[in-house]
Amino acid sequence: MTVHISPERALPSQEAVDLVVALQRCLTSFHALQEEPPVLEGQDGDGLAMLGRYVEARRARSMIFGHNLFADPAWDMLLLLFQAELEERTVTLEQLSETSRLSMNLVLGQVGVMERRGLLVEHQLSHNSRRRRVMRLTPLAMDAMVSWLSLAFGTEEGNGGR
Repeated sequence: MTVHISPERALPSQEAVDLVVALQRCLTSFHALQEEPPVLEGQDGDGLAMLGRYVEARRARSMIFGHNLFADPAWDMLLLLFQAELEERTVTLEQLSETSRLSMNLVLGQVGVMERRGLLVEHQLSHNSRRRRVMRLTPLAMDAMVSWLSLAFGTEEGNGGR
């Protein structure tokens, strides 16, 4: 979304922008720690099955046409994390890199961007291992992905678990 700021109006200061980002991170971290039921809990699973088929179709497309032709690493990572959340699984950075067939450097870069946008939060399973860091979607990202699932596949299931 692009915001137009009229020339008469002063641009927000960097301090104000930093404050908004810090507040967003705090709220996102707080909400991510809350135990919430899975989005599709109690439903017949059609939405989850469609999501699984979509993820597999993207992998097949990548194998058929080549990995770099349709490169969209952030979207692939969001899909994998969304699927994991719905299946009540955790995904480490290492697993995310392996599953999405992306280098760890690219994964870390995309994770940084998505964290700054309030889409991901990081949980560490072990203080001894940075590779065991678990990435989770924020409630904001979960809501957005549920909305996308409903729009893309015409499912109403996303509303049932909340």
